[in-house]
Amino acid sequence: MEDGTGGDWQMWKSHFQKIKKVCPWSWKAWNEGKIKIVQLETIQHLNEYDAIVYEVEDIDEDSLDAYVQELNEEYTEYEFLWSHPTHTKGGKNQTPVPVIIQQDRKLLEELRQGIKDGVNTKTAKTT
Repeated sequence: MEDGTGGDWQMWKSHFQKIKKVCPWSWKAWNEGKIKIVQLETIQHLNEYDAIVYEVEDIDEDSLDAYVQELNEEYTEYEFLWSHPTHTKGGKNQTPVPVIIQQDRKLLEELRQGIKDGVNTKTAKTT
């Protein structure tokens, strides 16, 4: 996975383009090269990336969910989410392969609250 795209750049480009209405930051981050996609071996530091997507082979939804819960307890500075091709809850925005998504917990919370670069974009006030 030397190119950081899990070996299938076009598949991931199509996925991020498809979900940009429900997750606009991901399309922007993808286009800026800030999403790294790798096979799951070890949990990495985010460094310059907004997210790392770990492709996980041969795993069912329940096992993936349990593993992500463990990761969230172990790595409190990150938030881990998961997606599985058979998990269609949420408007069919699931990933084409099973994945674990790693993001910076604080940044993700700020995005959810509408804060970007110290400005609350929901109220347009400096925080």
